[in-house]
Amino acid sequence: MQYYSTSGNSARASLSQAIVHCVAPDGGIYMPASWPSIPRAFFNNIDQLSLPDIAYVVANSLFGEDVDGAVLKQIVSDSINFKIPLVRIATNLFALELFHGPSLSFKDIGTRFLARLYRHLAANSSDKRINVLVATTGNSGGAIANAFHGLDGVEVFILYPRGRLNRMQESQFATLGSNTHPIEVRGSIDDCNRLVDTALLDAELNESLHLTSANSLNLGRVLPQIIYFFEACARLQAAGINPSDTDFTMPCGNLSNVAAAAMARKMGAPLGSITGACSPGMFADVMAGHPIPEQNPSNSYPANMPRIMALYGGDMQSMRREINAKVFSPSQQEDAVRFVYEHCGYIAEPRSASAIATLLQRPAGSKAGVALVNTHPAKFLDRMTSITGRAIELPLQLTRFMASPIIKEKIDPTLPALRKIIIKNN
Repeated sequence: MQYYSTSGNSARASLSQAIVHCVAPDGGIYMPASWPSIPRAFFNNIDQLSLPDIAYVVANSLFGEDVDGAVLKQIVSDSINFKIPLVRIATNLFALELFHGPSLSFKDIGTRFLARLYRHLAANSSDKRINVLVATTGNSGGAIANAFHGLDGVEVFILYPRGRLNRMQESQFATLGSNTHPIEVRGSIDDCNRLVDTALLDAELNESLHLTSANSLNLGRVLPQIIYFFEACARLQAAGINPSDTDFTMPCGNLSNVAAAAMARKMGAPLGSITGACSPGMFADVMAGHPIPEQNPSNSYPANMPRIMALYGGDMQSMRREINAKVFSPSQQEDAVRFVYEHCGYIAEPRSASAIATLLQRPAGSKAGVALVNTHPAKFLDRMTSITGRAIELPLQLTRFMASPIIKEKIDPTLPALRKIIIKNN
């Protein structure tokens, strides 16, 4: 399959080029040049299939032209080896729990698949070593570090701002060692993002050191997320509920879940409405009918917005008919935590609680609803304790991370300082 840049000024790329380089030469991000369609007959018995079976069908549809089926089966087996349960939390209301992986975040699904796809592509190319760069304020760092930990031929450099992460967040990646290199930057998350972006576009640095990213700019991080929408369809059908008559809501940041939902629908998944529960910002403004700014506003432009627009061929009216935005301020997110617990007895972190609250706020007698729950509430321990006044039990994964010593580098936010650490570890 070929892949094109959302900016439209670069030649089409192969799977290896799109995944390993992730950002096109023109600064755009990659999208498939065509979309496979899952036959309608597949959905007749989807409720009888296991998660690995469904994951393989989706993965083979997306990558089968470029990756051998046996390899894909192994990638699926190694990466999606934990449950993604659909939990009924109220009458006709379900939570799709995406936090049962090693870092307790939905990002485990995409990053673990991507890590193993990286390893396969690198082993079959001239670029035998890959250096993965990521800027994080918590979730991404833990998911990516655990996904790539110990993989041959891959070094992972995790940049994070000094003073922004608590001990629990930092310990999920700064205690691993091996091929994981935590870098505390004397600056803000914007400084960390700027360093990563500058390094990825530095031709001289890339000529000697193969650099790439594993955040949702990388198409290989987003495409595996399509899998859990097909899984949701299967479990709904098993419960006697028509997925096409079901409202789907999801937390929004960089819109990877909204993009994956729209992609799943493009491939034939019978999804009902799609709503992103989001903070105030560009996505909410655009979905409300405001024009898209000509320049990319650095603090509010969601990374996957170009992919969503590309799916609709730039037809904003069609996009707005099929995708909705529900805005929650930080205080409204906290209200949503309490509202969800009061009505369902279910504890969800603020963004995921906003997705659930969006469904709870519909008129009485509404159709079935599925809310994506992205992250285990214990990953926001202090905030959740403050909001709920309740003790949040720590999962075993987190206590194990926190029991190990933190090892990290510290740098000023300059490219020469980052370059020195990358070169030292290659």
